[in-house]
Amino acid sequence: MLGGAGVLVAALLAVALWPARKEQPPSVSGATVEATGPTVAPVTAADVSPRRAVPVRTPGPARSAATVVPPAPGDVPPEPEVANAPAQPNAPLAEELPQTARWKLEKTEHITSLLGRDVTRLEGEKQEARARGDKARVEEVDALLQRHRVRLDELREEARTLTEAARNEPPEP
Repeated sequence: MLGGAGVLVAALLAVALWPARKEQPPSVSGATVEATGPTVAPVTAADVSPRRAVPVRTPGPARSAATVVPPAPGDVPPEPEVANAPAQPNAPLAEELPQTARWKLEKTEHITSLLGRDVTRLEGEKQEARARGDKARVEEVDALLQRHRVRLDELREEARTLTEAARNEPPEP
């Protein structure tokens, strides 16, 4: 409270003691009165050009944008473009292979093997975290392992079902 009062008193004293601007007396006729006093001539600075730290490189002879290769015997020059040319036919797309039980079984076995490798890696990571004493990381990896193991069991069950379906499927042509 006293500090605020001190700042207020200091501000009031500064305003009261601050030198005021000379005010020009208002003219009676409305014209401004010019102050008589010494006139100050404008000062111009000397022209100084900054020195460059790196010398300016002058551009060399212009290079051509493309390399021109003479045509070899048997080369056919491209046809010039024509306005409103007909659309070019696309190459036919190969038909998608049927998603048979054998195909699904192969994909499921591949995904199962990848997930199995991931589980093995996570088990090793969990052991390393336990050896370091990093309880938070052990819990994170344990949660991931639980999810992966559940998904792995689902994939193995699906693979068993697909194996039965693949046996009953007719052979591929």
